[in-house]
Amino acid sequence: MNNHFSFTRFSRLFAKHTAEHIRWYLMATAVLIGGMTLILGFLAYLQSYPINQEEQTLLFVFGLLGAGSIFTSTVLAHLGDKKKAMAALTLPASHLEKYLVAWLYSLPLFLVVFTASFYLVAFLVMTLDNPGNVPVKLISLFSSDNMVYLSFIAFAFIHGFALWGSVFFQKLQFIKSAFTFFVVMALLLLLNYHGLELLFNRDLAVAIPFDNIGFHDKNQYYYVELPESNKLLTRLLPLVLAVIFWVTAYFGLKEKQV
Repeated sequence: MNNHFSFTRFSRLFAKHTAEHIRWYLMATAVLIGGMTLILGFLAYLQSYPINQEEQTLLFVFGLLGAGSIFTSTVLAHLGDKKKAMAALTLPASHLEKYLVAWLYSLPLFLVVFTASFYLVAFLVMTLDNPGNVPVKLISLFSSDNMVYLSFIAFAFIHGFALWGSVFFQKLQFIKSAFTFFVVMALLLLLNYHGLELLFNRDLAVAIPFDNIGFHDKNQYYYVELPESNKLLTRLLPLVLAVIFWVTAYFGLKEKQV
């Protein structure tokens, strides 16, 4: 068995995975569309004005991070079941090929399906809830005026963490991954906050990790921001962490044994 990557073997594995899971993926997509339709429809019913871009952004961001983390935690969860793990690990394909199938379905393909579903639902709901024939204004994916494009960067990090958790934990992968994530983030916030207070020898009002700080001094409030060049590096940090988790998940998969 050749452990190196083979495109022919990978394409067959991808087709096999698609054929076996397409019904589940279609059902999950239907649930996703139904959930977004329910939320946007209820919001449109309650309001006397069209759904604005800020409300669309909130639904998009929280929907992407929530649904994406749940879906990602399932793509390699079968490795925690001995019977399913045996069938998966003895399949005549390399670990890299098996990993790439899970990675492709849980990241780029999920992003395409989620984004298309969101815009379809948003367009239909806002078109139907348009008594004054006001032009429908949907959010732009990469506009600097909203947080949508930043949610893609955040999702890459959460995806890497969830993918690592689906390999590392044997059972209840999503719950254990989410619990670990929140514990790590809480520790990071606490250590960052108190560490900066010791460094500056003053009480801080705001202390965002790898970002800005704010403090009071003689009845004046000061907010220290990073230069734009450093902000770009800060925004790229989640991508670096995502790559680390992707690599760690891959080697964790390679260590799995029947």
